[in-house]
Amino acid sequence: MNLGRGWCRYCMGSARRVVWVFPVLLGLTGCTIVMAPKSESEVATAAAEAPTRREVLDQRRVLVFGDITPVVAERVVRELFYLDAKSGEAIDFYLMTPGGDLKAAFTIENAMQLLRSPVNTYAFAECNSAGAMLLAAGTGRRVAFRGSTITIHGMNSRGKPPAQYMESVQAYYTDFWRRRARLPEGWLPLPKGQTHFLTADQAREYGLVDSVLERKELPREIAPERAR
Repeated sequence: MNLGRGWCRYCMGSARRVVWVFPVLLGLTGCTIVMAPKSESEVATAAAEAPTRREVLDQRRVLVFGDITPVVAERVVRELFYLDAKSGEAIDFYLMTPGGDLKAAFTIENAMQLLRSPVNTYAFAECNSAGAMLLAAGTGRRVAFRGSTITIHGMNSRGKPPAQYMESVQAYYTDFWRRRARLPEGWLPLPKGQTHFLTADQAREYGLVDSVLERKELPREIAPERAR
């Protein structure tokens, strides 16, 4: 997860009478703070995907495939609030991500705590770094698919954020893992450069997820055809 410069510039937004503060320059990637401005390509991609995304959203499903950025966090929080306003039924949150901006992940995790709807989290294939944090942050069922990999590691910094700021972020990050998982105490606080690669079963053992979803067996009459 990355931590960068620009720790004092924010934009204000409101949702359901809650005033939100979104850092627009901070990025804790994987576990690093970096500059993270909106890019034209991200905006164009979001516009192109809008029709399909709405169909998925109507099924109370939220997707994050790829890097977790402030732009992605803004979209996810908006979708979570939208679904929660419609009903208190569970929301399914699917993750396949190499990680990204830790402050963006914190924003999504904070938003989950405000919802009446439970948020079920699912790990597809890989769910690393800031993605592993969101997987563990689920307020409903937390599930890893068989064969998925989950990676957690310490924070790195780019630029020279103030030491007090880094200590505050590290404290929150460590407290999160103590609250939302059962990591060995010797792992915490996760130091810079330390990485732990977990299988789905290990993620369940260490409390990042509650269950591992096995692959469905194909009916015998379908299996041979699929095999070809």
